[in-house]
This record gives sequence, C-alpha cells and structure tokens, in this order.
Amino acid sequence: MEFAGPLADEELEELGDFLMSDITGKESMDISMLDGFLTALAVGPSTLPPSQWMPLVWGGDIAWESQQQAERMMSLVFRHANDILFYLREDPDTFEPLLYEREHEGKQIPVIDEWCAGFVKGMALDEANWRPLIESDEGDEMLYPILLFGTESGWEELRDTPDLAERNEEFAEMLGDCVMAIQAWWLPTRKERSTVRRDESKVGRNEMCPCGSGKKFKNCCGGQKVLH
Repeated sequence: MEFAGPLADEELEELGDFLMSDITGKESMDISMLDGFLTALAVGPSTLPPSQWMPLVWGGDIAWESQQQAERMMSLVFRHANDILFYLREDPDTFEPLLYEREHEGKQIPVIDEWCAGFVKGMALDEANWRPLIESDEGDEMLYPILLFGTESGWEELRDTPDLAERNEEFAEMLGDCVMAIQAWWLPTRKERSTVRRDESKVGRNEMCPCGSGKKFKNCCGGQKVLH
C-alpha cells in the first residue's frame, strides 16, 4: 500500500476549519466525527464508493467556490481515509482515534462523543451489512463504548447513570481495542468480497462525483473547467 504519511497538523486544521465554515451544510462533520466515520468505513464489512459517503462529510450538496477548492478538500479527506486504513492494516499498535479534549479541574479530558457519533454514521450507511455484528454477542462488547457515546439511547443512559459518564477516560482508552476487534471480526467477510479500495485518482469519469454535487465526475471535478 502506498502511504504518503498522515496529514500534518496544519492540514488537519485546514480541513477542520473548512468543515465548520459557511460553505458546508449544517449537518457537516467536524474533524473528530470525520475520523470516526472514516474509521467505520475502513473496518466495516463493505467497501463503499466515495459517491455514497462523501456527501455526508459536507452535510449534503455543496456549492464549491472553485474547482481547486473542491479538489483540495476532497484530497485531504481521501488522504486521511487512507492514513487510517494504513495504520489499521499495517501498524495497528499506533492507531489512535482523533479526539477533542476539554479541560476539567486542570486536567485534559478526552471528548469521545463526536468520534463515536461519526463511527455510528459510518455504520448506518451500510446498516444491513453491519447487522450480523450488531446482533451478535461479540458485537455487544465491541460496540458498547461506541454506541454508548454515539447514539441518542446511549446519551440517555449516560444521563441516567452518572457513574458511566465518569468513566469517560476509561472508555476513550478502549476505543482503539474495540476498532481492532471489529476489524478482525469483519476481515473474513472483506476478503471474500475481495473488493478494491479506490483513491481519489481512480474515480471513473462516468461515476457520480464524490464531492456530492449529483453530477457525473467528468462533468464536475473531473472536468477541466467545470465548477459547481
């Protein structure tokens, strides 16, 4: 697998600022939610085309200011997706979820809600194929922290059970192991399907553009002068 290295802090900040800008939709992801979302896509049972998942990143249709802007932001998302895939497959011991932190009593506390909510969004995009794990006994354990901090029912449980909420740091430390266990659970399925992960340079000209415009790639970001 070709690996160009993780996004630099400046690039993560650039992407994060864009996701929170007025250009994207109200339902656009922040950088931690995006990380969780892309992690779910990386370890799940199916390889989904960018045209299916990229619009969720921006919060729906998006009016790009220029073709250069579209190419730049999509490139950063694709690179981050490939970074996650590389670490999960090639160097799993170094994998860490990208989490926000907040200060509490002079101590930095990880905020895992956004990351878990992003992971759940990734699962929901392919819910039927995720169902065997969700309904399995193993899934109860692997998915528990993610569903606890990433779903409305989980948030209700946290509100009703203060002792659980106080274990925030413990659950944050569990996320990496949960991701690796989920990846291992789905690996035989992915091997059977033997699908090939695309990168940004391999989008077919007649495929839907991954930017979410609803146009074919050749008439959108794959065109020479077409902006949207």
